[in-house]
Order: sequence, then structure tokens, then C-alpha cells
Amino acid sequence: GRQCRVARLVAAEPAAVAAQKPAGPPIPGGGGGPPPGGGGGPPKGGPPERTAVQKALDTLFELAFKVLYATEPDLRLDSYKNLQVLWVRALLASSGQLDDPVAYQLLPPASRWLVSPAVAPLWAPVLPKLEWIAQRTSFLDSTLDAWIDGLKASGVSPAEAQVVLLGAGYDTRALRYSGDQAPAFYEVDLPVVTRAKGVLSSRYAAATGVRQPAMLPLDLMTCASGAPALEALAPLGLDRSRPTLVVFEAVLFYLSPPAKAALLREAAALLAEGHPASELALTDNLAPFLRSADRKDADDYFGGSLGLQLRQHETLWGGAIQFARAGAKSGE
Repeated sequence: GRQCRVARLVAAEPAAVAAQKPAGPPIPGGGGGPPPGGGGGPPKGGPPERTAVQKALDTLFELAFKVLYATEPDLRLDSYKNLQVLWVRALLASSGQLDDPVAYQLLPPASRWLVSPAVAPLWAPVLPKLEWIAQRTSFLDSTLDAWIDGLKASGVSPAEAQVVLLGAGYDTRALRYSGDQAPAFYEVDLPVVTRAKGVLSSRYAAATGVRQPAMLPLDLMTCASGAPALEALAPLGLDRSRPTLVVFEAVLFYLSPPAKAALLREAAALLAEGHPASELALTDNLAPFLRSADRKDADDYFGGSLGLQLRQHETLWGGAIQFARAGAKSGE
């Protein structure tokens, strides 16, 4: 089952070890660093500089993008950097480093053979540079598994629960976890991303019968000026009284500090005011608010600024990336 996934790397990894990992972020769209003027950036001593191999992969994919999607004009509307992460997930799955059978199916049939299991060994030299995607996926999948198991143990059906993926991109979680007894999934991302993702999801759903996620096209940078993200999901069916898992996966990188703070506060408010089983899970950069690998600093930020109880915590690159699971404080 999902509990036995081969890529469960981070959940069992001590923070002191994770903080010393030498590998940097992978190719753009696979969770690379923030753009200029973004969310404060990682602390000194964080992710190392991008290697020549990573830069070469960027250039190669950019040049090949139109060829890879020659038969998919609808998907060329989105940036090649956004779609790049989908190829990385498929490659990692073909290499046995990630439990994601859906990613490969979402790629163009005419060109996906390039990351097929038969060809995957040829990519072995670059796989270590993509480790961070496997780590973050494993952590969030493991968190979702544990959260669902907790609901069942407390007598709550997972079918009554909800999962919100903020900055979902080409995440396949909603399609992988689909089923009659699965939570309802909601995805939020830029309009150009949700349009292209909608094409892929609709096609996959038609072929397999799985339930599609509800999608909200929204620029999360508008949260800085008071625009709500989670509240905007209500017309699509999000019910704050139901158990809800709010997921941040490599999205806060790209937000300004005011937008980042507003979005985190909105998520914390949902947990405090909603169902007691609601939680937050993130694999993201929290600078300038939290730059430390120290658990006490993380407890202070989540418990003080957000009013939440930190239940699980790991880091990468000296605190540049925070892996966290949190919920409302007991008795609140």
C-alpha cells in the first residue's frame, strides 16, 4: 500500500542529517528557488549554487519543449518550466525512486518514452540532482497517509474530508488518491496552469474514471492585498467545518513576504476555527519568517506567529527548506 512507498526518505531522516545534504534544488518547475524579488530567499549556507549539469538540463528542456509537446498545442500555453516538474516526477517513478504511476500517463504519448522505465537508466547521472522532489513528495504523501489513517481511527470517513493543494502545479496527488472513500481535492494555481492542468486531468479522468479535483485559478500574490484563497474555494464546495488538510509544496518560494504571511495566516485560521482534525503540511521556504533548522525556532514560529502546534519537523539545507506538519493547539 501507500504506507510502503519506496521513496519515504524524509519522514525518517533526522533534521541534522537533512540539513547537511549537498544536493541543491532541481530544475525549475521542479521546486527551484524563488524568482527575483520573491519570498526572502533561503538563508546563507542553504542550497548550493546550481551545477553545470542542472543548467544544461534547463537549456535542453527549454529547447526541446516545443518538440515534446508538438502534438499537444493546448499544453504549450503554459510555461515549459511548470511542465518540467511533471517530466521529473515521471522519470523518478520510472527509476523506482517515487511512487507516482500517474505522472507518466499525463505526458504526451508521442514523447514520454524518453522517461520510460526502459530509458530511465540513461538518466542515472542526473537523478541525485532531483532528490529534493522525491523527498518532498514522500513527506507529503506520508503525511496524507497518516492523516487519513488518523481520521479512520477516530471514526471519521476520509470521504468526508478535504485536501487543498495551494500552488498545485502539475501535482498528481488528487488523481493518485482518487476513489469513492477518498477526500475531495481542491487545487489553486495561476490561470494558465489550471487551464493546462485541467486538460490533462480531464483526459486522464475520462480514461480511468477517477474523480477530478476542483480547480481555482488564482494568483496567490493577490493574498498580499487581502484577497482570500481558501475562502474563495467555498463556491467550489470547500466546507470549513469538515476535516481539511492544507498543503504547501514549493509554492511559498514564489510569493512576496506579505503574500506568504497572509496565506499562512489564512490557513492557520481555518485550522483554528474548523474541524479539530484539520492540519497543515508543507515542504517549502518560510524565509524571512523562519530560516533555522532548529526545532525550537520552528516551534516558536508555528506556535507564536501562526498559533499552531508543530507535530512533525524536518529541514533541508540548514533550514532553507522546512518540512512541517501542524494542527490547531490542543484544547482550541
